[in-house]
Amino acid sequence: MDEKELQFILQEGEGQFIEFKESFDPKSIAKELVAFANSGGGKIILGVNDRGVINGIKVTNQLKSQIQDLARNCDPSIPVNLLSFENILVVEVLEGKDKLYQCSSGFFIRQGAN
Repeated sequence: MDEKELQFILQEGEGQFIEFKESFDPKSIAKELVAFANSGGGKIILGVNDRGVINGIKVTNQLKSQIQDLARNCDPSIPVNLLSFENILVVEVLEGKDKLYQCSSGFFIRQGAN
C-alpha cells in the first residue's frame, strides 16, 4: 500500500474490507482482527474517524507491539502486517486459513461495513 492507495481508501470510506478507528481500543481491535480473518480479510486504519477524516494517532513501537500481541493471542493466532504513514497505522489482516478464529470476546465475522 502506498500514499495514493491510502488516499483512495479514505475517500471511499468504510466497507467490507476497510474499518476506520480513531484511537486504539484493544477490545475493539481484537474483534475486528477476528472478523476480518473469519471473512475475506481487510484493513484496520488507526487514526481516522468514521467519516474518513485523519485525526492521527501516535504510532510507536509499543502500539505496534500491542497490536501484534492482540493478533497472537487470538485462537488461532492471526498474522498481520503493519504499515505506518506519518500519524496513521494500517493493520492488514489476511483471510484466515484456519477458520474459525476467536478472541477473548468470542467469534466475529465481517458482513458489509459491520
